Amino acid sequence: MPQVRFTLLLTVLVFSAPLTALAQNRTAPSGATTVNAADRVLNAPYSAQRRFRSISTGADGTTSRTESGGSEARDSQGRTYSAGERQWTYLDGGKSVLGSEMLYRIDDPVAGTETRWDSMSKKVKVIHFPKTVLEGNASGAGCPAACTEATIDNSFFKVEKLGHRVIEGVGADGERRSYTVPVGQDHDDHPIVVVHEIWYCPELKVVVLETNDDPRSGQTTNQSVNIVRGEPNIANYRPPIDYVVNDVQVPW
Repeated sequence: MPQVRFTLLLTVLVFSAPLTALAQNRTAPSGATTVNAADRVLNAPYSAQRRFRSISTGADGTTSRTESGGSEARDSQGRTYSAGERQWTYLDGGKSVLGSEMLYRIDDPVAGTETRWDSMSKKVKVIHFPKTVLEGNASGAGCPAACTEATIDNSFFKVEKLGHRVIEGVGADGERRSYTVPVGQDHDDHPIVVVHEIWYCPELKVVVLETNDDPRSGQTTNQSVNIVRGEPNIANYRPPIDYVVNDVQVPW
């Protein structure tokens, strides 16, 4: 039996929401949408491919490069669709082998469901949310991702506005956040500067490019490519007909 090395190379691709992710994250995170009706984006349909690249340097100085991909889409009613590749390595006969699977997700705020499946298990999980969960509540459980940004202590970061540029045919506004790790905090004899950059498209209300540069772990890039405006073709986001469907009702 091959020996599995439980070191995930990345990545689960989900939709980017209008927030700037914390620079402490050592991978390029992408935001997440939910079936919360208050979070959905109406009348801004699109489809795109996702590309994730990572470059890391080991303790022995060797450089490792990984790349994975996926796709994403959103229709005019705010339903979101994503397919992303997850990779891992394992040892088989003393050799390192790269394994992968595709993860799929559909968030449907109209039906109040979240659907997930993968390319290996042959099972589909459909979570049904009650109306109270979809609409959120006064405690902030339904707060859109953007309002999370208000809770971030910006004094920790150096924040720079990068202006406007066109990425894959759409306009995007950029922001760079950086912070410095003091000498000795991570057993380093010099300060370490971590830089996180994000480019957000206000037209589509989605992050189209996100990069993270951390000398301790490497560089990551998460980008939307081949962006197409308009209603998406969702044929590729349907579970195979031989998969077993498991319906789960959220009880509150």
